[in-house]
Amino acid sequence: MKQWMLKLLKSPALSLIFRSGRFGYSPCMGVFPSWSAAVAAIPPNIRVGFDQEESKTVFTNFPTTLVRPSDYPMLMHLREIVKPGMRVVDLGGSIGVAYYNAIKYFPWPEKFEWILCDVPAVIEAAREVALREGAKSASLGFVSDLADAGACDIFVSTGSLQLIEDSLPKLLSKLPQLPQKLLINRVAVWEGEDIFTLSDMGYSLCPYKVANRQRWVQSVEQLGYKLIDDWSCPESTLYIRFHRSLRLHAYHGFYFSRAL
Repeated sequence: MKQWMLKLLKSPALSLIFRSGRFGYSPCMGVFPSWSAAVAAIPPNIRVGFDQEESKTVFTNFPTTLVRPSDYPMLMHLREIVKPGMRVVDLGGSIGVAYYNAIKYFPWPEKFEWILCDVPAVIEAAREVALREGAKSASLGFVSDLADAGACDIFVSTGSLQLIEDSLPKLLSKLPQLPQKLLINRVAVWEGEDIFTLSDMGYSLCPYKVANRQRWVQSVEQLGYKLIDDWSCPESTLYIRFHRSLRLHAYHGFYFSRAL
């Protein structure tokens, strides 16, 4: 094979195109009845989860200025509710993309904190990016265990809850008290039954869940939250290899508020 063709096939850009599903490739494989069953199906020689050295490399080079269509509803709500002295906890926030996106459009108030919580490898990347960004990152803090995040006024999670075994109510129970506001973006929910699959990261496999939308919303409302707004995330889709009928055409975003 020609050298130029080999180089093209190995390029990160082409890999992303194929992983998008445009040409029939899906990073998700297998359908399992539970999270534990998905984990049990992973061969012993395959690494599991995001906490890998390759994750650090990927996220260190991830653009902080990437804004997707579904980010705008969340940014609109965030701009309206954030106040001086507030704390945000961003679960699975990678390098702080939601944080950097927001400061493109509006300034943070005084005495404001945004705490990133992610796996250790990704938090290492986030710290490196924060050093690179300089003054922009002044309000950022970093933890790798949600129990260490402390109390917050606003809880944020973008594109990560499907990669975490615990339900959202169980995750919130790890905080000292329930936040007043929840901004959840790009979560994998649909009208069907809960299913579990495996997402191929290229260097590891990650268990992945798709939840029933109605039950997912109800589980949050049972904590005393009211659903204020929800929106479609058309840039995020999913189908499972050899299970094309299980296609999720768009992920979803939610804004919940809880009375004090």
